Amino acid sequence: MKRLSTIYLSLALLCTSCTNSSSNNFDTVNLTSQEPIFDYLAAYKEQIGTVKKHTDLRIYQIMVESFQDGDPNRNYDVGYGPSSHKGDLRGVLNSLDYIKSLNMNAIWLTPIFESAPSDKDKSKLDATGYYTRNYYKIDRNFGDENTLKELVDKAHEKGIYVILDGVFGHFRDDLVNTSPKGNKISTTDKCIGSNNSFYPPVAHTLCTDFNDGGKSLEYFKELVEYYIETYKIDGFRLDQAYQIPVENLSILRKTIEDVSKKVEYTNYEGKSVHPLGYVVGEIWSDNPTIVSTGYGDNENIGLYSNFDFALRYGLVQTLATEEWGKQVHVARNIRDLMKYDEINFPSHAMPNFMITNHDLVRFGDLIQRAGLQDSYWQRIHLALSFLALVPSGPITNYYGEEIGQEVPDFDKKISVMDFYDDHVSRDNGKISGFTQQEEKTKDLFSYLMKIRSEHDSISNGKLLLLKANSDIFAVKKTHSNDSDFIYVMNISNENKLISISKDIADKKKYERLITKKEKILQASEDGDIQFILEPLSFDVIRNTD
Repeated sequence: MKRLSTIYLSLALLCTSCTNSSSNNFDTVNLTSQEPIFDYLAAYKEQIGTVKKHTDLRIYQIMVESFQDGDPNRNYDVGYGPSSHKGDLRGVLNSLDYIKSLNMNAIWLTPIFESAPSDKDKSKLDATGYYTRNYYKIDRNFGDENTLKELVDKAHEKGIYVILDGVFGHFRDDLVNTSPKGNKISTTDKCIGSNNSFYPPVAHTLCTDFNDGGKSLEYFKELVEYYIETYKIDGFRLDQAYQIPVENLSILRKTIEDVSKKVEYTNYEGKSVHPLGYVVGEIWSDNPTIVSTGYGDNENIGLYSNFDFALRYGLVQTLATEEWGKQVHVARNIRDLMKYDEINFPSHAMPNFMITNHDLVRFGDLIQRAGLQDSYWQRIHLALSFLALVPSGPITNYYGEEIGQEVPDFDKKISVMDFYDDHVSRDNGKISGFTQQEEKTKDLFSYLMKIRSEHDSISNGKLLLLKANSDIFAVKKTHSNDSDFIYVMNISNENKLISISKDIADKKKYERLITKKEKILQASEDGDIQFILEPLSFDVIRNTD
């Protein structure tokens, strides 16, 4: 840790040129315990011991068709978004060392089941993978069954879980619709939307009719069992999970958990372990809808984990702008969205926090869209620090965010060359040849994820809100088996004197993990500790007693 501190710790504070070093009249921000404790993802209450591996998930999301070209003979060459559309499974396999170097411990692959029936019939929609033709065959434009097995085995050898994208609510209308055991999907042209309304399917596609006495459910139970037993897959991300009734989500989750307990593989430590058995739902909607269609209630649990869209929007609104133009550049906005989660989510909820995915605009482009280019890298670092250090539970990083990737000439909402908001982030992945600033950002990201990986207080701790005003967001993370951590983010353009009261700084000595200045913080006689936090910067403080 000390060597990392020497190399990386100055990287987060790249706004020193905007510091008013000539003035010592800093605004003082007092951090006290007057705010209530959020059980917000404390996470999982009595379940902490049993779901530790799930709460410590650091997932690296990969859009397969656009990420890396590892096999020039397997390409789609068409697709939505600005990439070259040459990504494949071999490219993912070749990137495992890079992903491991970021201190991520899982990858989520967008759908890899066969979409295009032949090379001649490839379409942009097929390249996404989100409309399957054959669930039991790997898309030959990405690789084959042997490549998938090699990828999973190599990932497991490196301590990386592999999560597949399960699109079980819709598919191509020429679906190969018989499983090895003879199960079939019941199809319909009335597709379910997130608000329980119906919509007509995309041309040449159909949707699943789950109101068929359980026939379709049996098909998908067999499918998840097949991929766990055959390839040792560690879990599934369920696309548009609201298309599956919540009671069926419960059965699918239990099937994945149960079969995972029966399957074994040898991990990177040479130990025999089980596939992870993680399931996360994508329900891009408001929190009450996520609860009713994904989590279920405490008596009828559907999924334990769904993506946390509300808190994601809160973060990008605060540091940049959301895709629809809403900006709320005050730190208390993050607190409000946390409370929105706390009020709505049931006690079993294990939300998965992310900043970007393949359907959203890259955070760098949102900074530009907000007209905040002058503080681009500072805001990138603030967002990545929040992702790594604040949420308890599983988190997901979309490829490229770790280097502050953005799409050139996409600062405004336009529709040229397939540059649309819902797929513009599907640009070429990058695992080498970084600029100096990208390299620094990557190193910072890796360091932050290392902190998260080593401390239960970060990944699985209780969260005490210390301050959320216009400029400062601060929390304390605690866990009975770990050090205490205090995270402070300054979103203003001014220096702030941070004063942590003795009821919060209840230890004698603290260490600043991000800046080299005043690295060791000794409590004063009255028990308080103080330090300067520069404009548009963050720090994390750990007790060293």
